[in-house]
Amino acid sequence: MTLRRSIFAIVLAAAALLVTAGCADGPPPAPPTADRPDGLLAAAAGIEGWELEDEPQLYVGDALFELINGGAELYHQHGFVRAMAAEYVDADGRTIALEVFEMADRGGAAEIYAEKTGGWGEPVRIGDEAALESYYMNARTGPYLITITGFESDDATTDGIRRLAAAVVAELGGER
Repeated sequence: MTLRRSIFAIVLAAAALLVTAGCADGPPPAPPTADRPDGLLAAAAGIEGWELEDEPQLYVGDALFELINGGAELYHQHGFVRAMAAEYVDADGRTIALEVFEMADRGGAAEIYAEKTGGWGEPVRIGDEAALESYYMNARTGPYLITITGFESDDATTDGIRRLAAAVVAELGGER
């Protein structure tokens, strides 16, 4: 009788396992890597009148020092995951640079945002918070920190910065 109960228990456990496996949505997603960015490259959103100059670049781990040498340690202290950088150019040759930093959580992004803005800049209703200065904007949405820098301080560049920030935040799942 004990052998029958053992066999019955094994068959029952196997059936339960098969039912559970059939209900699952598949294996959990792999963590993001530079080879499989899971949409961070899509944050290099397109906006009318501005074209991507080259392919966006991804930075993971210590590669961040290549993007922001001298400031990368602060990002690492607050949970840096990865970053994406891209440049845009308009028909008149104006250039704006986009950097999107993914942090481990909202708190890390908020800390970096506070450090970078220092309470300065014109508040803009984009994402969780945003501030525009004469030629650049910092914005935050969820665990993402966005920095957009114009190399001119004219109205066309400022307009491009605002529109790109809104498009990037929307692409990352935040509110324009």
